Amino acid sequence: MIFYLVTPAGHGTVEYVSSWGPAPNSRMRYLLYDDLRRIRSLATGTYVFTDLERLSPPQLQLARQLWQTLSEAGSATRRVNDPSRVLCRFDLLQRLFAEGSNRFRAVRANESFHVLGSLRYPVFVREEKEHTGNLTSLLYGPEDLTRQLRRLRLKGYYAKDLLVVEFCDTSDASGIFRKYSAFRIAGKVIPRHVLFSRNWHLKTPDLTHPQLEAEREEYLDGNPHEARIARLFELAGIDYGRIDYSVLNGELQVWEINSNPKVRKLTPRLTACFEEIDVATSTETAIPWTMSSELDRALERDARRRSWTAWHRATFRRARRSSYLGRVLDLVATGERT
Repeated sequence: MIFYLVTPAGHGTVEYVSSWGPAPNSRMRYLLYDDLRRIRSLATGTYVFTDLERLSPPQLQLARQLWQTLSEAGSATRRVNDPSRVLCRFDLLQRLFAEGSNRFRAVRANESFHVLGSLRYPVFVREEKEHTGNLTSLLYGPEDLTRQLRRLRLKGYYAKDLLVVEFCDTSDASGIFRKYSAFRIAGKVIPRHVLFSRNWHLKTPDLTHPQLEAEREEYLDGNPHEARIARLFELAGIDYGRIDYSVLNGELQVWEINSNPKVRKLTPRLTACFEEIDVATSTETAIPWTMSSELDRALERDARRRSWTAWHRATFRRARRSSYLGRVLDLVATGERT
């Protein structure tokens, strides 16, 4: 049995959960981090820690404590993605820029004006912990950035949760961007896709051509970046996940390694890897599980904070539906006078 640990926001990402279970003989099921506060024992099996980039500090402490408890059970469990080792998005981008492999910087939006002003523009803003993509268009100076950050704060975003990322132009001579993705699981690198577009923010492919299709097939069959991708996963401390990247002058430019990637299509290679990490569950063996009252209180406070943030953003969205209030909010965000 494989227990796939997720947050509520990351629930429903993996087709294997619904295709293998939950049935009497299921092979995989979701386990919410939030549910760990209510259970008192754990089953044997494989535990895949995902959504690590989404976890708050108390949730991350919870994940680390769970990992330690499972480790003490020895061979009764298999554990994937040690939360004490994983470099999440910001830390990974910082590390790759510092070592010179990534050509672009990422800084937190609550940095000083001096730091934000030292960036190589254009830049864009995105969430550090979520997979919402870019929250702004390309911004060409500190003044544009200041206005957009003010607008995002009014929408309920906190500057400490936002990243300002330098734009890295990886398009070829004809203006085509490529986004490569590959999985790592059971120690193997599995190419997933390469998408083509003339849009720099490449979420959905919008270019098709026989030559591009042949390039895609060559990538999937040849796995040309396998060794370099394996090193990047090792650097990030991630055993299971998906890397998203492009290539600039022959060098991989890494956007992120997602510890909870969407898996909508079952493939023989992925299936074989999931089967390889599967560990049988024993109905006769239970692993005791407890957490400190201090951690439980911290998790309760954290849950209230997350509820407040969600309420704030929902309130802003409702206000935006009013043409008058929407105009007022835009004026406040841009610093204009009414």
